[in-house]
Amino acid sequence: MAFDANKINKFWDWFKIISDALLDHNNNQTLIYQLDDRVNRLGAVSWEIGPCTGELQFLAISPNLNIDLLEYTQQVIALAPNCKGWHFLPSKPVKDWKGIVQLENERGIKISVDTSAWQYILYQFDDGTFAIDIKITQLDGNREIQQEAINIALIGYLGEEDFMWLINDFQIVDDFEEEVKRKATALKHIKNHIESLS
Repeated sequence: MAFDANKINKFWDWFKIISDALLDHNNNQTLIYQLDDRVNRLGAVSWEIGPCTGELQFLAISPNLNIDLLEYTQQVIALAPNCKGWHFLPSKPVKDWKGIVQLENERGIKISVDTSAWQYILYQFDDGTFAIDIKITQLDGNREIQQEAINIALIGYLGEEDFMWLINDFQIVDDFEEEVKRKATALKHIKNHIESLS
């Protein structure tokens, strides 16, 4: 994506104006809609807001799991101003969460998915990346919705950047082969697992 400093600076100029009000974003849906529109103008990126350390909130400008856009989101964040109460990130961070994913399925029905009971088996390649077999609990959605839920879960447990760099592939399985079943681990432990292998 072409780097346009003028367009990015316009975004940050706008953000500075609304940054204090946006700290109370849970009660200000108008600003959330405006933020969504302003981020869309930056290109094929998305955003996420959440609690950070202390009293800070983070704003992540996300490359949408596209590793080719990571340099662009890093450039966007490099131009970010100092805003009281805010910390800016070029990808979605690891979440301090219970593994609950909120989605809308292919029929437009809102569903809540508990990923904390999901299990996986990890396979490491020579280049240090990994493939994962994932056994998920039943959810009210087709394969595309299942894959979306897995993407959100892996971002939450690993952080988006580690997910992009480290996970080469994943596949959903109904069950694990008998010879590897004993290696199955709860998905919420995947970050510590991968770090133990590096």
